[in-house]
Amino acid sequence: MRYLRLTVRPTDREIHPVHTVMTEREFVDRVRMVHWNIADIDVPAILFSVVGDTEALADALESTAEIESFAITRIDERRFYCYTQGRTTAVERALYEAFTRDGLLVLPPLTYEDDGGVRFEVVGEADALRTALATVPDGIDVAVERVGEYDTARETVDAALTSRQREAITTALATGYYETPREATIEDVAAELECARSTAAEHLQKAESRIIRTVL
Repeated sequence: MRYLRLTVRPTDREIHPVHTVMTEREFVDRVRMVHWNIADIDVPAILFSVVGDTEALADALESTAEIESFAITRIDERRFYCYTQGRTTAVERALYEAFTRDGLLVLPPLTYEDDGGVRFEVVGEADALRTALATVPDGIDVAVERVGEYDTARETVDAALTSRQREAITTALATGYYETPREATIEDVAAELECARSTAAEHLQKAESRIIRTVL
């Protein structure tokens, strides 16, 4: 079973107005498409994970003619989920058809880049992958970043962490340790965890190492 890691990027065509909002507006910091349903390819349902300004994105979606409905669920001040149902454009529909043909699986999430690119992995037989690449519509650039056998051990970040490591990471995030600039120190995290500074530092170091190895 073969897989491709690739980025599709518009060159002289717009993929979809929502794609433009997600990649070219200053009020959106980071976007991933985490789930989708294209049973009705004309009006697909999509769930995005977003970091940015909730109200500004809602205003932008409200004024996007293709959007028929949307809903936003907050995680915290800057992070939220955004569910949309909207009419596809011809370019977007062609991309869906290219990568959802028989014999292929697109692996979530799809990561939206600041330059308009969308990075993702697709798995399938070699012939189906070649056909998908050949049917990408004009005006869309495809950069293949990796190709090979789909044989790498993969696990979720949550499964990679022990309960104590997960508690340490969650506590560090809540106290502001991962803000830029940092709003908390290792000592602050240790105090919340009720452990020694060295113990807190070890938990975070091991958790960060596991997260990075899992993601990459």
